[in-house]
Parts: sequence; structure tokens; C-alpha cells
Amino acid sequence: MTANCLCGAVSVTINDRPDFIHDCNCSLCRKTGSAWGYFPSASVSATGQTVSFVRTDKPDAGVAVHACPTCSATTHFELTNAFKMQNEGADLTGVNMRLFDPVELEGVEVRYPNGRDWAGEGPFDYRRDTMTISAASPW
Repeated sequence: MTANCLCGAVSVTINDRPDFIHDCNCSLCRKTGSAWGYFPSASVSATGQTVSFVRTDKPDAGVAVHACPTCSATTHFELTNAFKMQNEGADLTGVNMRLFDPVELEGVEVRYPNGRDWAGEGPFDYRRDTMTISAASPW
């Protein structure tokens, strides 16, 4: 499956649909307009120039968020080198599933983590029940 940013300059291709999507309410996810599907890095291909941002409000930021420099649409994230050094073997790329047509995502579960109130360690709570994308329950 391939999706593009708003202006079409950046595309992201994934081999399979995600097992689930996280529609989180933390400041990073909310302000970048992202809902993440998670994939092994080898199964994600991004083409086109992007700019990346690593948040500075967290001492050990784990991801570099990529966006199109023209239309500013968030496309994906990659783990930072610092995170990978602290977590040997970590291999994860997040793809902004909002780039894809919801019809392509029918049957995928959407989870709603309460990242806003999460302390950053241990499991997080969910702010509402999950939903499964369908024609009857569009996302």
C-alpha cells in the first residue's frame, strides 16, 4: 500500500496493513496530526525529501518525526540513534496512517492511548474503547 503527503512530494509504502493503529492524545501525536501504525523498518519505504524533528521537551526522545517540507504533512517516524543505542535490537518505524484512505484500512483496529497522562514508563491507559474501521464505523 502506498500513500502520499498532501502535495504528493513524499510517498510512504508499507508491505502490509498494520495490526492496529494508535490514535494517541500526547502532545507529539496531537500536534503532528498523526495516528501511528508500527512496522519493522525493512517493510517501510519512504521516497521524496523530508524534514525531521526530534522533540526537545523530553530528555531521551525516541523518535525523529518526518514531514514533507512543502505541505508539512507528517509522514512517518524513525527511532533515534540514541534510542537504538539504549535499546539494542530495536527496529520500528511508525507510519502516519492518516495518509491512507480509510477504505484501505477497513478491518484494522484503532486504539486510543492516553499518552497525555502517561508518565513515560510502564503501560499506558486508554482513554476510550477501541473501534474497528469499517463502512459502518468510518474512522
